[in-house]
Amino acid sequence: MVVDDISRTGIVHILTETPGLRVLAGLDHRTAAAWPGWAEVDVAVVDAADERRGDDQFPGVAVVQAIRQVNGRATIIVLTGHFLDGAVRRRMREAKADYFYHRSQLSDAARLRATVLDPAGSVPQPLDPEEEIRHGVSAHSRVNAAVAYALAEDLPERLRERANPRSRAWERLRREFNQHARLAAMTSDGRVPDRPQDLPSLPQISRFLAWATRVKTRGPDSDGSSGLDD
Repeated sequence: MVVDDISRTGIVHILTETPGLRVLAGLDHRTAAAWPGWAEVDVAVVDAADERRGDDQFPGVAVVQAIRQVNGRATIIVLTGHFLDGAVRRRMREAKADYFYHRSQLSDAARLRATVLDPAGSVPQPLDPEEEIRHGVSAHSRVNAAVAYALAEDLPERLRERANPRSRAWERLRREFNQHARLAAMTSDGRVPDRPQDLPSLPQISRFLAWATRVKTRGPDSDGSSGLDD
């Protein structure tokens, strides 16, 4: 189990009492990303988000990636209060999660047990197919690789300061970033630039990182509703 403290305690208790299941661990995101026991796990339940994080507010992605590095057979069930967020959906598909549920779908013991024992569905596509395009994301882009590079290079903070944005150092960084991200250059209103442009601009990179790593506080899912029929 990889969820917040209160939810984790409840989920571990429910599943520990379920015949046929043995809970190996209940972990927070940071511990889970480095946990050495994933090779022995058959089913992992991973919370996608942690709004308290200052770096990447979707740390569940790194946990899914850590599982997949050592265990290709595990069933990975993602739960989230941000079910409609297109960035989370894209990132979890890239990380190779198997299933994707809104928290409300697993809100009682019987449904939680049934889902862990026999999950259904998949990680859905975005509701707005053009959302990724507006950020320069295509089928060939690598959103998780871009986020990992940006965090390793402290790119969000450097972009906020953005001293001398026309320097060669920034051009080199844009090029290195896009070797990982593979974004198409797009304007702030989601159009292809009028002039030929191989690399995303610094403002585009900032917009992309905000989309990919930050919980959205407004929109159809911001009140915690799933947009689903229970």
